[in-house]
Amino acid sequence: ESIKTVLTTPENRILIKRMLIKCADISNPCRPIEQCIEWAGRISEEYFAQTDEEKKEDLPVVMPVFDRNTCSIPQSQISFINYFITDMFDAWDEFADLPNLMRHLDNNFKYWKGLHERKLRGLRPPPE
Repeated sequence: ESIKTVLTTPENRILIKRMLIKCADISNPCRPIEQCIEWAGRISEEYFAQTDEEKKEDLPVVMPVFDRNTCSIPQSQISFINYFITDMFDAWDEFADLPNLMRHLDNNFKYWKGLHERKLRGLRPPPE
């Protein structure tokens, strides 16, 4: 019933659509763990390449945290989740009830936190 109330005005419908698009754009931490790891690696590589190019061209480095020699991917994922994802998806979950997404988010956060606590900087723990 409350969803119907929110959707009664064109402005609210536009706002919800914009939020949905934004959530979809940054939703990697809400995917199943294997997809999350794969896309975290792809995104990190894109940022590493940008930083490499900026250094090569003697340009200001926009994201110094994404220096491939010093970056901790787990820490970058934890920061991203804490800064952007948690509050946004908590709000979205309140609105649309998304238990699967929230479970993936919780599992992925724990995964990255576990790697970080072990002082690992890559996408996966070393083979045992």
